[in-house]
Amino acid sequence: MVRHRFLPAALALAISSPAWAQVEVTTLAPPDLFSTPVGADTGLGADLWRGTSPVILGETLPRVSAKSLSPAAQGLARRLLTTGASGPDGAGNDPALGAARVQGLLALGEAEGAAAILRRAPNLSASSALSQAAAEAALIVGDDARACAVAEAVTENRGDPYWLRLRAFCQATSGQAEAAQLTLTLATAQEPKGSAYPRLMGALIAGAGSPGEASLKSGVEYALSRKLGLNLDAARANASPAIAAHLAGPPAPPELAAGDLTAAETSALAFLRRTKGIVAFTEAAVSARPVIAALVGARAPLQDPLLFIRAAVAAGDVETARAIRSGLVSDSAAPADDMALIDALIAAAAGQADGPTLDRLVERGAHGGAKSPAQPAAMILWALAPSEGVSMSPQARGEFAAFEGPRSSASPARLAALDQAAAAGLKGETGLLALSIAADAGIGNFASADRARVVRALNRAGLTADARALAAEGILTLQIK
Repeated sequence: MVRHRFLPAALALAISSPAWAQVEVTTLAPPDLFSTPVGADTGLGADLWRGTSPVILGETLPRVSAKSLSPAAQGLARRLLTTGASGPDGAGNDPALGAARVQGLLALGEAEGAAAILRRAPNLSASSALSQAAAEAALIVGDDARACAVAEAVTENRGDPYWLRLRAFCQATSGQAEAAQLTLTLATAQEPKGSAYPRLMGALIAGAGSPGEASLKSGVEYALSRKLGLNLDAARANASPAIAAHLAGPPAPPELAAGDLTAAETSALAFLRRTKGIVAFTEAAVSARPVIAALVGARAPLQDPLLFIRAAVAAGDVETARAIRSGLVSDSAAPADDMALIDALIAAAAGQADGPTLDRLVERGAHGGAKSPAQPAAMILWALAPSEGVSMSPQARGEFAAFEGPRSSASPARLAALDQAAAAGLKGETGLLALSIAADAGIGNFASADRARVVRALNRAGLTADARALAAEGILTLQIK
């Protein structure tokens, strides 16, 4: 091998030269527990969490997994949590926050993505919270071997009830019946009254006897119920949010005769009409969407065009909703209030809060009084308008100012924080505060005044798709109660 005696001197000369001095070396931040994306690109960018308060992040993420969210709020939560973006300063590698992100993904039905994140997590075994999230993700996707490996490796809080339950399961499935029985005894001493775990675990160890009904309240009980071949459908009503989301699917419409559009329309109408609440209606709308699109494509006269417009918007098909609306030659086909709400619904879903639509909605609200759904709908649609506002007529402005409107139920301080985050352009923090307000209100109790405030803030912060979805959902909710 040839050695170059003069290489060090040449290198020193090169480094001291002006050309070399112009080269800047930057160190990339190592990936953290928020950097791994899940699924398709959300378009939110790698700076999503820039400037976000770690306190707000830590306070909000557990709500995503613990409380039911409406379809639009779920969409916002999914976009935030599936985006690959470095966490806020000092929080990206916080095990508790990382575990909360994963638990939120599990509750949204993103079990595969949650499991993938934690397969890459460093020092997993040193954090009980992260390890538990990893074990739950593995159990939900059916990777029992992975869950058992996590349980074996964890070093923090190994004596906690969760790890005792999981280790007993792992011992039983690996043929260590005596060890499993001993661990079960330890676990049972800490089980709450009425827990299904002891009977399920006991049946698995014994390999005989009736284990009773399935239980889906935790990943371990779900795995036990699978192993024992129990009927999972019967236990879905009491499933944990994560397991319920993993097993959920939109209800299938009744089987239809091929090519029979009349039968298809009748079945779709019955399917939609028997739903109650925004969640069930949205699920039904997604399932009925192909039928509605086929009817519109065939230019068939519709029995209930307004219901199909609502369903198309709920399913995210604004173009089909517009096509049905354009086919209504005369607004006399339905009451003026209904038509004003329908036009507002389409405008919100399309992000086009124009002056004439608002004027008409405000007029109907003034005519119907404080109990008219047009009043809260007008507030929501106005909130979706550009920051410089929409030109309402002088008459409409006067009527709008006189609306009493629904009372706010959100914390004034939280609403102020939401406005401040939106004004600063903090997308992540604005989205989190919006989610916390929606979660606290509950699906059926999200006051229109608070929804309007959330829509306005999301729109201002640049989360326009989520603002539109929440606005359209709010106006739709006023029509299907």
